[in-house]
Amino acid sequence: MIHSPWRAGRRPALLAAAAIVLGMTACSSREVDQVLFQDVTQRAGLGTYIGMTHGAAWGDVDGDGLPDLYVTNHLNVAQLFHNEGGGRFVDVTKHWLPEASDVGGDKHGAQWADFDNDGRQDLVQLTGAVMGVGAEPKRLMHNQGGRLVDEAAARGVDNPEGRTRSPLWLDLDADGRLDLFQGAEARLDDKTPPFLFRQRQRRFEADTASLPLASRSAPFCVLAGGGKQPRLLCRLEGKGTALQLLDLGGLPAATLDALPQTGFEDAAVADFDNSGQFGIFMARRNPPAAVAIGRPSPSELVADLQVDAHSVGQPLGLKFRAAGPLRVTVHPTTPPDALTPADIHLGSSGASPSDFSFDVAADAGAASPGAPGERAGLWIGAAAPGEWQLHFTASRDTLAPGKPRTRNVQVGITAAQPIDKLEAIGDLRTEEAPARIFVARDGKFVEESEKRGINQQLVAGASVVAGDFDNDGNVDLFVLGSGEIGLQHNLLLLNDGKGGFRIVKGAGGAAGGGAGVGDCVATADFDGDGLLDLLVAHGASMGRSLGLPSDRGGYKLYRNVAANGNHWLEIDIEGTRSNRDGIGAIVSVTADGVTRSRLQDGGQHNRCQNHARLHFGLGRAATIDKISVQWPSGTVQQLSGVAADRLVRIKEVSAP
Repeated sequence: MIHSPWRAGRRPALLAAAAIVLGMTACSSREVDQVLFQDVTQRAGLGTYIGMTHGAAWGDVDGDGLPDLYVTNHLNVAQLFHNEGGGRFVDVTKHWLPEASDVGGDKHGAQWADFDNDGRQDLVQLTGAVMGVGAEPKRLMHNQGGRLVDEAAARGVDNPEGRTRSPLWLDLDADGRLDLFQGAEARLDDKTPPFLFRQRQRRFEADTASLPLASRSAPFCVLAGGGKQPRLLCRLEGKGTALQLLDLGGLPAATLDALPQTGFEDAAVADFDNSGQFGIFMARRNPPAAVAIGRPSPSELVADLQVDAHSVGQPLGLKFRAAGPLRVTVHPTTPPDALTPADIHLGSSGASPSDFSFDVAADAGAASPGAPGERAGLWIGAAAPGEWQLHFTASRDTLAPGKPRTRNVQVGITAAQPIDKLEAIGDLRTEEAPARIFVARDGKFVEESEKRGINQQLVAGASVVAGDFDNDGNVDLFVLGSGEIGLQHNLLLLNDGKGGFRIVKGAGGAAGGGAGVGDCVATADFDGDGLLDLLVAHGASMGRSLGLPSDRGGYKLYRNVAANGNHWLEIDIEGTRSNRDGIGAIVSVTADGVTRSRLQDGGQHNRCQNHARLHFGLGRAATIDKISVQWPSGTVQQLSGVAADRLVRIKEVSAP
């Protein structure tokens, strides 16, 4: 039976072969100079949307088979872009989300899934908790065919006190109904809102027992296994616990002692060596430095200065050269009364400004704080004309037990001329945290970071996706770098098929635009040509407390333009006894004697959602030997004789 889900008159490149509904029972250090990606943001119609991005989610809002894009935003209104085919997107927010309340507020991660198994994809949008102590309802936008309607309160998942970050749809008990995990940071009071909501006949109930998390702070979780070995990996904060790996084979879930405790920012789960075993790549970035510097423009700088037990008693600040006078803005952040205007001292006179926004004359003279750790305050001055220094210090008494553990301020400086010779004074912590890769062996995860060469170029990784970007049959990695203002660089690692990874120069054309802070990355074959494309979100500036815009980055869409003649296969799965999205299934494709496996995890990772369609690069293999699906229900399906270079739809058989 041939079935085309595409709307008449809108035939993407994928339709060189029709979609089919099927219901049958070592490392090299050599840098690669290869162009894989082209920036098509403006051409696609996504270039006008900028803001303090907090994620993006690929889904299919109207069921036409083309991946649509929902972009969330921390402070601005979120937007929904419909994929029109031909590489173009159109803003359809007002049509699908007519109520402003649906997309306003303090927004974080979002995820598409068909939670009620009606054949239409719904959308969950998580929000914060107003300064960590307030309340803001979460949204569950039910797809009613032409409109997304918020039913979070009616369905029992509004969770207003949850300080939520990234969602995860999963079928915890394999009953065919999706449950909802709302990743969240700990509130700044003693309240402990629920993380997990179990679905019971199209309504959800809070469940505090099935996932015994070891912390009140679990910003996100990802599926780390499926089929007969369902697993959940969660990033934790606080209490000396960085992660938790849970076995979902029974409830309550049992903690698995299979990974070392290590911090990470995001994780990608994939079969990196075509062994049928799923490994874990962890993107990591540095702990906050005592001195962090950003450059919004040649004549501006932003400095984040933090004194803690590690840095108290050390010189802390920055020096630079610029023609005076200077315009200075100071914003105490932790605690809000960390500094008053009276604690700011200007030049040799030591005079204090009347508020936190002030000018410093070119002939102000030197300002000296004395011995670090003895006095608290901020000193700004010039020992010689144009030779500026800024010092920040906190007294040891202010960091005594029972008091805030840090004293933090942000300083914005604008000069009349470009600023140069900029140097930090104090702890920069400039070494990037090395990424880590673990491979499953005998029920444990064995680290092979050095063996596989993933840290030949260190990047402070904010987000990571795994996918076969060159369709050679081996899973590659794209790491989104996170710097301060315009300082990030991205990393593309190609799997050489021999156990190692090779760096692609300039991330294959997706190194970054030099603006904004890396937030998250998501994959989708948005134009249906069988090549995985990238959507990158930039935003969240460290200088936003000073009034600097957080919209210097926005979103970037990179089209995959690899032209190597390799074959591919894409698979949509539809559960019947299992949840309709097939989340938790394992799909394996064998071609030329090599089996490649994918975990249907819904595409969700920290803050972003990849398109859930499963993508397989096949190298030179033009015919599929076998496709196998291990459904969450326990059903195993197999089919054979499928040609490459097409989208295949597999529907779960009704009986095991």
